[in-house]
This record gives sequence, structure tokens and C-alpha cells, in this order.
Amino acid sequence: MRIQGRTAVVTGGAAGIGRAAAVALARKAAAKVVLVDIDDAGMAATVRLVEAEGASGAARRVDLSDLSALAAGFEALQAEGGYDILYNNAGVVSGGRQFPTAGAGQIGFVMTVNLLAPILATEIAARGMQARGGGVIVNTISTVALGQGFSDALYASSKAGLQMFNRCCASLKDSHKVRVAGVLPGLTDTPILHKTGDGKAADWMAPILAGYAKCRPEDIAEAVIQLIEDDSLAGGDWVAVRNVEGRIEREWGHDTVA
Repeated sequence: MRIQGRTAVVTGGAAGIGRAAAVALARKAAAKVVLVDIDDAGMAATVRLVEAEGASGAARRVDLSDLSALAAGFEALQAEGGYDILYNNAGVVSGGRQFPTAGAGQIGFVMTVNLLAPILATEIAARGMQARGGGVIVNTISTVALGQGFSDALYASSKAGLQMFNRCCASLKDSHKVRVAGVLPGLTDTPILHKTGDGKAADWMAPILAGYAKCRPEDIAEAVIQLIEDDSLAGGDWVAVRNVEGRIEREWGHDTVA
């Protein structure tokens, strides 16, 4: 899809990969970039960056852990004119309380934000995009969905589920003219790394931070732009992005589920 003149929605757009993707979309001449997050100050800062690139920016406060609020927010965006691109980027880690001590509330929170929210957002977006003639949806998954490099059981399980969901959306390209794709970041230098403990990286993160080179948010955003622009890709396709000894490498997956 050509991004120029399009309207895009980015969840988790207040910082990190979401902010980098929002700015990248603006640089590609998107007409409007709508941020969905709960961090008002972060969204305001991203809006300024988006508008500095010449696009219109907007912020919409939606708590993605509340599926009723998510549905209302995304239906409102449809009623206000709709959008052509959805980047389901928002995600959370379990924090300091790891399974099996996380408890029902934390388990529900992680699974809702990381898995149920993008599923519901995709369902609403796919219907709206079909009425507009089509669109592109990109989901931020993780290389942990490939079974690599993370000990957070809740995060890893939610991302593995999102990977399967992404693949199951392959048929939407034919049925709805909506192409769904996934980006699988390796370890990336974003604020989420500092939310695994009390204001710092949790102790269980130490081996991961020591053993893997980090991508920049912009490295992931570049892959997101490619996924959006390349309409030759099949529905359900994904790309993993890793920093390997200072080199950004991409691994493509083209498998689909009927």
C-alpha cells in the first residue's frame, strides 16, 4: 500500500517502537497518524514529532486492557472517517512478579493487552477497511514467538498466540482486501525494558540484556514500513528483526494457515 495520503492508527504510540513507526509513517507522507495509548504526555510528544514531518497528528487515550473501552474507541475512529493502516504495537511484560506468582489480575492484564486487544482491534479494523476498499494491519509480535530468548512465560505465551492469530488472518487479504502482517522484534532498546522491575530492569532480565545486542526502535519501524508498502506479500507474512553483532538482520516467514 502506498502510505502517502493515508490515515494510520498506531497503538502504543507514546514511546519506543510505536513512536518510531508513527514518525516513519509521517515521513512517508501519511495524511494523518492517530496515536492510541494511555500516556498523555508521551503521545503529545509523538504528535509534535509527527507534525514536524508534515502529517496531521492526533492522540486518543484508550486503555487496551479494557476491551469494552477498546471497542468503543476503535468504533469511534471508524465513525470519524476510518483509517487505512493499523499498527497494533502496544504490549506489556509481566514485570517483577513472574509466573507462577503473577496472580489472576496480572495474567489477565498481560494476555488482554498483548493478545486479546490486537485480536479485537483487528476485527473492528478489518470490517471498516473492507468498507473503504481495503487496508493493511501490522502486529508487533516478538522473536520469542519463535521460541527464542525470553523467560517471561506470560509475555512469551501471549506473543506465541499473536503469531498464530497473525497467520490465521492470511485469508483476509482475499476476503476483505485487508493484508495482515507481523513484525517480530528481537531485543529492542525501548522503555519496556525498564518496566520489568521496579523502575529498572528486573534481575531475571540480566542474562538477556547481557547476551543479546539491542535493535533501535527505528530498525523495527523500517520493517513495519516495508510490510505496509509491499502488497506482493501474502496475508499472514511476518519478518523477524534482530541485531546480530552490530548488524540488523531480517528473517522472513511466508507460511500461512488455511
